[in-house]
Amino acid sequence: MNFFPLKYTSSKVLIPLSFLLSISSTVYAEEDKLEFSGFARVIVGYLDDKNAEYVGYDDSLSINKQSLFALQADYKFNNDFSLTGQVIAHTDDQRQSGLEWLYLTYQPNNSLQVKLGRQRIPFFNYSDSLDVGFAYPWLTLPQQFYDSAFFATFDGILANYEFSINDWLINYEGYWGRFDGTIYTSDSEIDTKAIGLYGANVSVSYENFTVRASYNEGDVSIEQTDVEEFSQQLRQFGFINNADWLNTSGLIQFYHFSVNYENLDYFFRSEVSKLVGGSGLLPDINSFYVSAGYNFAPYTAYISYSKKDLYYKHAINEIPYGLSPGLDMLAGGYDAITTTFADDQSTGIKIGTRWDLKPDLAFKAEITFVEAEDNISNRFGLKDLGGFDGHALLYQIGAEWVF
Repeated sequence: MNFFPLKYTSSKVLIPLSFLLSISSTVYAEEDKLEFSGFARVIVGYLDDKNAEYVGYDDSLSINKQSLFALQADYKFNNDFSLTGQVIAHTDDQRQSGLEWLYLTYQPNNSLQVKLGRQRIPFFNYSDSLDVGFAYPWLTLPQQFYDSAFFATFDGILANYEFSINDWLINYEGYWGRFDGTIYTSDSEIDTKAIGLYGANVSVSYENFTVRASYNEGDVSIEQTDVEEFSQQLRQFGFINNADWLNTSGLIQFYHFSVNYENLDYFFRSEVSKLVGGSGLLPDINSFYVSAGYNFAPYTAYISYSKKDLYYKHAINEIPYGLSPGLDMLAGGYDAITTTFADDQSTGIKIGTRWDLKPDLAFKAEITFVEAEDNISNRFGLKDLGGFDGHALLYQIGAEWVF
């Protein structure tokens, strides 16, 4: 099950590169009430191993895995209320193009902001800018960390309150809502619902330091018809523990903590998270990354290390073999299902550089060394195509711009 990212289904739109390059400024409508802006990225990648895929790349040059174009419209009704909508066109077949968010904002003063509608769920530091590569130094976000959430958007309400005390800047944020859509894994599409989603986070900044902590939870159910039917059969035969493990619904809890430091010359960024799944098919995930960089304008050089440890709380197969053909079929079926939900451990080390050619245009180059344990689930960013030794290099170059 791939926990990130999520896109809502709509018809796919391919934007010609010439059209992307022709749009270079923000357009304002009558009386500045309607404002258009956007962002785009073109990324070319190559993986040096024919026996694997990583974030969609294989041993052939590809430009259609992470390239995208997005357009955002903001309409200001008055000083307090505004409406925001954003659509994204992806070139990747595994990412559906269409409406990304649509929400109403109420901002009575500079401290308080309330949003209602479809918007980003604030799991991470870069939740609001997952696809806006211009907003962060890396070409690709640390994959082992940023694929550790079920979904990227939700429908609901979010409130943000920010204030300062002397040199301290404090921000409180809370949200509540639901999700009903499709999660796209590397080999399947899974209809997913989450109700009672809520969370809260607080960030504190002092001089060049920022610390953030958050807690999130929700009741999640995934549609796995074959698994659900098999679980009912096990329950009828009295194998309750194994039937419970195949439960497709459960509570998820997501914890997050980060520490960042940045000045004109150097930066250090880190995030750590823990996801706890409440049923057998919802795994536990521990992940983190650390990254450091040096700015020598207009260039930036950086290095980062990320790690993910995903594991399922597998229940021992209590169905005995050898007593009857019917029980052998049940036992074999249970083992076949559980093996498809394999643990997944991997690390990523990346080095790269960024060149800010213009205030709204940056070029990047990045190399990522990927290392995985013997057991690769094939449901996440890394896939074993057969004969993969667990080591690969991903080469990428790209252009990022905003308008």
